[in-house]
Amino acid sequence: MTTSNGQRHIWRLAFAITTCATVFTIMQGLTYPLLALILNRMDVPEWLIGINAATMPIGMIVAAPLAPRLMRRFGGHDLTVASLVISAACLLTIKLLQDPWLWMPLRLLMGIALGCILVVNESWINQIASDNHRGRIIGFYSAVLSAGFALGPALLAIVGSRGWAPFLIGAALPLLALLPLLTVRASLPPLPAGERTVPVLAFLRMAPLLLVLTAAVALADEGAMSFLPIYALAHDYAEKTGTVLLIVMIAGSVSLQYPIGWVADRVQRATVMTVCAAAAAVSAAAMPFTVATPWLFACTVFAWGGLYYALYMLALVRLGESFSGMTLVTGNAAFAAMWGVGGIAGSSIVGGAMSAFGSIGFPLVFALTFGVIAIAVLATRKRPPASPASGYGR
Repeated sequence: MTTSNGQRHIWRLAFAITTCATVFTIMQGLTYPLLALILNRMDVPEWLIGINAATMPIGMIVAAPLAPRLMRRFGGHDLTVASLVISAACLLTIKLLQDPWLWMPLRLLMGIALGCILVVNESWINQIASDNHRGRIIGFYSAVLSAGFALGPALLAIVGSRGWAPFLIGAALPLLALLPLLTVRASLPPLPAGERTVPVLAFLRMAPLLLVLTAAVALADEGAMSFLPIYALAHDYAEKTGTVLLIVMIAGSVSLQYPIGWVADRVQRATVMTVCAAAAAVSAAAMPFTVATPWLFACTVFAWGGLYYALYMLALVRLGESFSGMTLVTGNAAFAAMWGVGGIAGSSIVGGAMSAFGSIGFPLVFALTFGVIAIAVLATRKRPPASPASGYGR
């Protein structure tokens, strides 16, 4: 196989894996607003709507210790196929059962299935990427995943929240994701033979900074989705404009991933991570100063969305260059768990800050969070490399 043919094969694999993994973000972007709207029409109290929504990220946390073991027993392909089918079946069953209490175990199971999809596919994407192309491949992967967050609400805006249409479309997407996966089944990376599964808790000691960074990005994602429109309303923007700003933020997270990944293939990756974290903190801190000028505020939101989300992409790159085999699988499981933790915490922390300090609490949380991350990454760079036994260091 020539080098060019080899690169085309790698990108074909990357496309199939990314298409499959995007089900994770599309299903979140679709189901959170869809089910919240339906529950609201059923006169379900807000506290129960919140608990209902929290069952999905809790399922992701539950999936963390399960996914590596299930992947070892059934293989990544079979586990992914089963998880895709389960997520589709859960969504259809939710439509059949108009009971918020029965929805919670179904959403928990859906969270477990989506968590397994994320763990398997992020392990695959790192296994197929060589170090000199890892930033670009994972940048592409991360950009498409980010687009999935926007596609879910876009589908809901097109078909509405009533009737079977959003549920049928939502259930069809995981099944359609099976098609590209089946075409590359023979080329998917195998699990290492004879290697033991590493406990997820043990991984916490191996790469604590990467896990904290993952939780911080999830916190920003959840906090922005919930409160960016409210922050805009507090500064006299129209309700529709607040929604448009969310689209602008997601556009930033989509468009900046590949360029930042390209830079990360040419510049020391810890340097790129430090700069992105510092720039995310600065752009968040700039929001109160730009919010009075709509076009300037939109540019700030665009840049902030791309910079903070790039940190997750860079964390995946560092994970792949530092670990392999079942340790890499466990690392991806730990990432999924920390995404769930950050997602649960996001709305509470940002909402609490806005209650305590007013609208400025929104950018304040993110400026402090990513400022601390930038300092932590910079401090880690000055330490001696970790020993091979720890599996972490560059």
